[in-house]
Amino acid sequence: MTVTTNKSANRNTNKEAFLNTIASKLGRERRTEVQRPAIQEFIPDSYGPLTTDDLVEILKEQCFFIHTQVIESTPEILQQTLSDLIEANGGGTVMLSGDRRFNEYGLAFPDAAVWEETAGRVENIRRAESANTAIVFADCALAESGTVVLESRPDQGRSLHFLPAHYIAVIERRRLVLRSTQAAAELNRRIQAGEPVGSAIQFISGPSNSADIEMKLVVGVHGPLRATYVLI
Repeated sequence: MTVTTNKSANRNTNKEAFLNTIASKLGRERRTEVQRPAIQEFIPDSYGPLTTDDLVEILKEQCFFIHTQVIESTPEILQQTLSDLIEANGGGTVMLSGDRRFNEYGLAFPDAAVWEETAGRVENIRRAESANTAIVFADCALAESGTVVLESRPDQGRSLHFLPAHYIAVIERRRLVLRSTQAAAELNRRIQAGEPVGSAIQFISGPSNSADIEMKLVVGVHGPLRATYVLI
């Protein structure tokens, strides 16, 4: 005899029971209709109007404090810029995301490993673990905090950002915004439009940093030892 269970129905039942319990503990009826708050793109008056060049300068200044190198390049010399960085990192295995922009910019790294959906999770993680340098394209970058924003997708898993010793994020100038409010507004727009969004969103600000109780900064404890942003 074959027994089939509806996992989706079970999840919904558990969810309803959980929310009913919370409402009961709060001493009120369940609220079933909640209006989404409007997301405001708030920019302090102290900044004034900002151009892309202004955002670049803010990014550079912040990256100095988070131990992250910023290199300005162009699409025409991007291949050489990245090759030079790989060499400066000591060579070794390179791993790329499966981002289509590698092809759009004519980038070629013949011996590089690539995060591929067909390879499977275990194999992709093994490749990332063995890589000395990871290269990705940022989906967005936040100038004020020196942060790159990347979605987890079938061609770009989370481990790619954290396991290799060196991390290179290519940032297109048009994707540079001031802070997380603007990034959240764009994600909110996509969700409301029914567009697909990644299973996780990574906000990465430079290399791994940690400080013990004596406040001694240690870089690379649980992530890349070095991070470089290449702005094109």
